[in-house]
Amino acid sequence: MKRVYVDGIKLSQIVGYAGKVNREDLGQDPYYRATDTIGRLGIESEYENELRGEHGRIFFGDSAGTLNTEAITGNNIVLNIDHDLQAKTYDTMRAVLAEAGLSRGAAIIQNPQTGAVLALVSFPSFDNNLFSKGLTQAEYKAVFDNPARPLFNRVISGLYNPGSTIKPFMGLMALQEKIVSPSTAIQDCVSITINNPFQAGVSYTFKNWRPELGSFNLRKAIANSCNIYFFAVGGGLDRITGLGIERIAKYLKNAFADKILGIDLTGETAGFVPTPEWKEAERNEGWYQGDTYNTSIGQGDLLVTPLWLNAYVSAVANGGTVYKPQVANRVIDHQKNPIKVFEPEALGPLGFSEDVLKEIKNDMEETIISGTAQLLRDLPVRAGAKTGTAEVVKGRSINSLFTVFAPLDRPEIAMTVLVEGSAANQGYAIRTAHQVLQWYFGQRASQ
Repeated sequence: MKRVYVDGIKLSQIVGYAGKVNREDLGQDPYYRATDTIGRLGIESEYENELRGEHGRIFFGDSAGTLNTEAITGNNIVLNIDHDLQAKTYDTMRAVLAEAGLSRGAAIIQNPQTGAVLALVSFPSFDNNLFSKGLTQAEYKAVFDNPARPLFNRVISGLYNPGSTIKPFMGLMALQEKIVSPSTAIQDCVSITINNPFQAGVSYTFKNWRPELGSFNLRKAIANSCNIYFFAVGGGLDRITGLGIERIAKYLKNAFADKILGIDLTGETAGFVPTPEWKEAERNEGWYQGDTYNTSIGQGDLLVTPLWLNAYVSAVANGGTVYKPQVANRVIDHQKNPIKVFEPEALGPLGFSEDVLKEIKNDMEETIISGTAQLLRDLPVRAGAKTGTAEVVKGRSINSLFTVFAPLDRPEIAMTVLVEGSAANQGYAIRTAHQVLQWYFGQRASQ
């Protein structure tokens, strides 16, 4: 038997690969023989028991001759992956990264109504066909000793500050808890200064990513990504009392930000939601108002996966339900008869009222109409989106994020893109999404 993977490098983070069994495999499961292969990553690993079939055997007897037991072919897995959309996403992101001189990024596209994974890419990728023929020493080093970690699936295993992509979630909390109304406004989006309660005469200044004057309500704050508004919403400012870290943490945890969502791929990592108790235990430090401010704009110690970002935005798009991300659609036998069908599985509600969700959907559309995502104004459908930037090395390196759903009223696509390690915000994530969505709702839709 030999595996041949069609479009291997474009699908390897999903399909994974199969490799020779080792001594540990032989000791754990009596099924395997020393000459067998076993799924090591992705669908190959997750559905190994469905794919592997049954061994054939030949029994030799003195008088009865030989007795053959025919091998039984394993079942097949039909995926939710849209091949053309997968290829377009891969090719687009590869081109954007190459143009920028970067090598690391990720993107996921789901149906927000079901959680079905339609496309998933992680860069750098690898060619899973290499494992079928046997790796040379140079190929082994390129895959396993590569500091960029091509086997690492950044969509499901990478933990990142969400940056401003968390602001719609902050808006949901603030409206639900009546911290603000849609019309509550602050004057100017420039900076705020707070005093250190433990050191007289010591103060800290928190700046907006760019100074902007004028009145900012929630919609304008989301559309233009006003840090000052969300500092106020999260940690309080003047007449706005703020949510406080306890409520922020509660809502994030209730929305599965620190939990495994259960995607049917190996290696999913849970996010991390910081709390005062954690900081005291781990760092022997108290929790400061500045910590709440940083959490409120997706910085500090808050870490999530691109998978979770897409799950929460999908829930905003679909009216409030978080779905389990599902790559496999069904299991079929060799005659294509269905053995098992994977129905959509709701993990639970996002935790916000219908009116609150509707307001944030419209606020995210404003991001495209007049805000930081105006590049998408030429799409043939209405959409909602949020840009994000997370500082990795102060003044030297950032991660660029973008999350979007479309069409606005009956969303069929939710997409999140991450580009790692650029020197400045050049809009690489939004450019990737724009090209894919233009193709999906334009050229492809017209075919």
